[in-house]
Parts: sequence; structure tokens; C-alpha cells
Amino acid sequence: DTLARGKKLGRSVLTVGDFASADELPVKQRSNPLAYDPTSPLTAPKVVPELALNRWSVAAFNEMWFRKAPKRRVDELQTIATFFHPLDGVNDWNYVYGKRGFLQYQVIVPDGHEDVLRRLLEQFADSRSPVFLAVLKRFGPEGPSPITFALKGWTLALDIPTDVPGLSALLDGMDEDVAAAGGRIYLTKDSRMSPETFRAMYPKAKEFAVVRDRVDPERKFRSDLSERLGL
Repeated sequence: DTLARGKKLGRSVLTVGDFASADELPVKQRSNPLAYDPTSPLTAPKVVPELALNRWSVAAFNEMWFRKAPKRRVDELQTIATFFHPLDGVNDWNYVYGKRGFLQYQVIVPDGHEDVLRRLLEQFADSRSPVFLAVLKRFGPEGPSPITFALKGWTLALDIPTDVPGLSALLDGMDEDVAAAGGRIYLTKDSRMSPETFRAMYPKAKEFAVVRDRVDPERKFRSDLSERLGL
């Protein structure tokens, strides 16, 4: 809840899980335990009034979502889609943001720098930005890629309406805090990071450039992101 302040700062619904063994599945699923058939029972309306998503409506939704969650529920068997991709249960959920759209901001900080995430949440709470979705996840060890996002620590993902006043300056300041802590912005979701911030967060990017120059010397594979960041 990014609108919660004071003692309620960062209040959340916590979900923890582990992979089930085949013998823990219902009998009819044991013959094909890796079957994957996600469903989307709900569909968001194509037209949503711009005023529908504001700090008051988001605060009301957050209160409802927090109160409806059970205080403790254990031994529940969930599908991969339900556990890892809960938003996929609603088709076209992005329409909730209307024509203004939204910006996805996801960062990760290594263990020992959780204070950075606390300051980030405090700044969003103080700005009263109507962040409809905020997800905190635990990450394991760093991957082998020179531009991997993963490292052992915590990642926070936020969906932010693009018309929040002062959003650009707010995120620029957060970028500096994350970089100073040895953290990173998730490249897959990035639409605004500067080349300087990228180099500070991904010091091994030069290793990626060596591979890129070897396998694609004519730069046939490019994107807006690679052009902006010099990838």
C-alpha cells in the first residue's frame, strides 16, 4: 500500500510458497503435473473515466484488499499462474489507467540496503501518487549475464499513472538512491533511464558490448531502449 503512512507504511498482503511435488497434486493432475492452462475469468472495461483512478479510489481499494486478506492461510495449492501472475486473471487490466497510460518502475537493491526501499515508499506516500499496483519480491543469487537484473536482495515493482505531478524528478532521485546502493532498474520495464544511470547500475555492460559486437557487428537487432542506453 504505497499510500499508507506512519505505522502503516508499506503494509502488505504477504504470500509465500514452495513448489509442490507430484504426489501433492489432485489425483487427476498427477499424470501431467506440468500442464499449464491459465485462465482469465475477468475483463477490464475498455473505457474507464480518467477520474476513476485517483488517490482516494486507490486508497479505498487498498483498504478493501488488505482487510479481505486472511490473517493466515496455509497448505493451499495454487496454480503457477495464480501464484506468479495474479494480474493475468484480468484481461486488459491496463485499461484501468485510461488514455493517460502508466509507467512501470521496478528496482532491486542488494541485501543490507532495505532502507532504500523504505525511503522510496515514504516518498511515494508523501507525494500521494495513486500507485494502483505495488509488488515486493525476494530474489536469489545474481545471474551470469553481464546485464542481469537479478541479485540477492529485494525488488519492488510499481505501476504509476504517467500524469503524476513531478514524477520525472521523483524517479530521477530514486534512481540515484538505488544506484548508490548497488541496485538496478529492470531493463525489461524501463522507458526513461538515462545512459549515465544505466552505466552506474550495470558496470559489466562493457562485457555485453563485446559479445554484441561479435555476433551482431552491423547492429541488426536494435530497439528504442538499446538506442537510448547505448546497448
